[in-house]
Amino acid sequence: MPRPSHCRTESFLWPGAATPRGPVSTSKCAFPPTSRSLERSVRGYLGDLADLADGACGDFGEASMLPSHRSSAMIRKLEKYEILEEIGHGGMATVYRARDSRLDRQVALKVMHPHLRGAHEARVRFAREAKSVARLHHDNILEIYDNSDPDSEEAYIVTELLTGPTLKQFADDHRDMPAEIAACFGVLIARALDCAHSAGIVHRDVKPENVILHDDRTVKLTDFGIAQMIDSHSFTATGQILGSPGHMAPEQIETGNSDQRTDIFALGTVLYFLATGCLPFEGRNPHQMLKRIVDGNYAHPLRVRPTLGGRFSNIIERALEKKPDDRYQSARGMEEALTAFVAEVGIDDPADYLGAYLKDTEGTTLALRKATLAALIVRGRDAATRGDVPVALDCYNRVLALDDGNEEVLALIERIGYRDRNKTVMFIAASLVAVGAAIAVAYAWSGGGAQNTPIEDAGAIAAAPSDAAADGHGGVPDPEGADAATDAGAVALGSDAGAADAVAALTPTGVVTKIRPPVVRTPRLVRFLPSPRDVELAVGAGEFQPFGPSSSEVQLIPGRYRLRMRGRCCAELDDTFTVPPGPAGEPVLVRRALALRPARIYVTANVAGDVSVNGEGMGRTNQFIEVPMDRPAAQARISVTSPGYQAYTGTRRLQAGGETRVAATLIEASGSTP
Repeated sequence: MPRPSHCRTESFLWPGAATPRGPVSTSKCAFPPTSRSLERSVRGYLGDLADLADGACGDFGEASMLPSHRSSAMIRKLEKYEILEEIGHGGMATVYRARDSRLDRQVALKVMHPHLRGAHEARVRFAREAKSVARLHHDNILEIYDNSDPDSEEAYIVTELLTGPTLKQFADDHRDMPAEIAACFGVLIARALDCAHSAGIVHRDVKPENVILHDDRTVKLTDFGIAQMIDSHSFTATGQILGSPGHMAPEQIETGNSDQRTDIFALGTVLYFLATGCLPFEGRNPHQMLKRIVDGNYAHPLRVRPTLGGRFSNIIERALEKKPDDRYQSARGMEEALTAFVAEVGIDDPADYLGAYLKDTEGTTLALRKATLAALIVRGRDAATRGDVPVALDCYNRVLALDDGNEEVLALIERIGYRDRNKTVMFIAASLVAVGAAIAVAYAWSGGGAQNTPIEDAGAIAAAPSDAAADGHGGVPDPEGADAATDAGAVALGSDAGAADAVAALTPTGVVTKIRPPVVRTPRLVRFLPSPRDVELAVGAGEFQPFGPSSSEVQLIPGRYRLRMRGRCCAELDDTFTVPPGPAGEPVLVRRALALRPARIYVTANVAGDVSVNGEGMGRTNQFIEVPMDRPAAQARISVTSPGYQAYTGTRRLQAGGETRVAATLIEASGSTP
């Protein structure tokens, strides 16, 4: 789920919550009596950040809404650097696009806020970032050019100027990123981490916001502000609990200890986010999120997005192991696993392939899909030939997730299904009985609930079209259907061929076959797929809940239900959906796309002028302007013109349903009179 982005302080904003004001409070989280150790860790974590955040951001709003502590109108030149425009700011510093007057090149100039210059801890962290990154020379790490002297009035760092956007922004705009592309991103980040670890540096804050795309060809790891210089002998660091909650490793929360495997865990959360569109660990408050990390409680990535395949899912899961000893022991080891994964579809150079994808996303995605399907079929056929049925089924399962109803794969599964059919009929029958019993127990445990009472009984809508049928899932069972011993394997692992009257089952020997279930109105698994995902939803008369692992799926008896969705970025939806009778093992997919609200911008300027967004005239300065949005967030170029003045041009990231303020300074044109 997307998070507000404003440096360290984004850790304390949660979807649906009112924007907090003032300094961070560490007394707002309620902790159960059995969680005292975690309570101390959370309070210590919040306290560490509160010390730095107190006064850093008087307003904990969106980054674009934070007032600039020293705008480009106030600072025109800092030593040899000419300020051109502000390109970002947060709780600790403002970043400008600037020009090095001696070398005549554009750079990024990161200037610490004036009120933090006297804070010792802030200056130490700022200097540490420059020192740590300056030691590293790697294609995927931001390059440091210069930094201020220790006794300089202004504290600043000068780096190469990256084109952007952040990996978080890119992923939000490309929700259907192929697994292999996510893995290519992972390879480059792992290479950057390997370089840092080899130099004795643990990043400790690896997250999509700290990875920036550059020149539509590569990515750069940035923001080493809380990196820890580690003892080269023990390769372990102990210190304050710092980091971003959704990406912190269990050991960071419990003990504050960090080593290179801490960054491996964080990279696992990044890959999970790229692959599924959501973070593995989410919660309504910091305590709930951190507890889930400590408990290792997250949704299986393959369950969230079946198109990933078991191989990639296993890589992510290993990186997210609770115990550091169970993870990849080095960034190099994880890079090798990811490189081997993408090599299976013919990607020999992940860096070059990622560059091609960034230049032609649509064309590369189509070509990759064809290559992936072909490679999976070949690999699955080879595995089946040598008797490795689990690997074969994993390949075939992913093919069917990518290409529902692929006839070639269904035929291959059917061949596997014919093997030892007579040995498995009793096992399948017993398995179905067990599944039915488990569902009955689960439903009895949940109590049904008035909030999940259908509007209309299943009997009245059994023959009606449904969301499940429209999505290629679910269906209405045929009680008078053909013999249960029809061709085995004709339906398996996501296929809709014959889904109305058959259930796929995997035997102890790995054989996939099907039998026809009886007509029983048992609860079915309903999976919600909203777009965008940063929403809250309510089923029936139930209360709104943030969309996430705990609310994305629910067991419902067949019938028609009311569905409500709302989000800050989109208009509220009030609709119905149908859960048809059918096999309990087949999820009913409910897809809904919410209409996006326009973004609002307010441009202030030293003179009245016309405002254009992406070249289109939208309004005047000093008034709210609504900008239509076709995606939840997007970069926009904002221009302000006024007769007798040079035009102002700046770039801002607009959020659907959000407000952005822009302070523009127009310079009088030479020889003109305003």
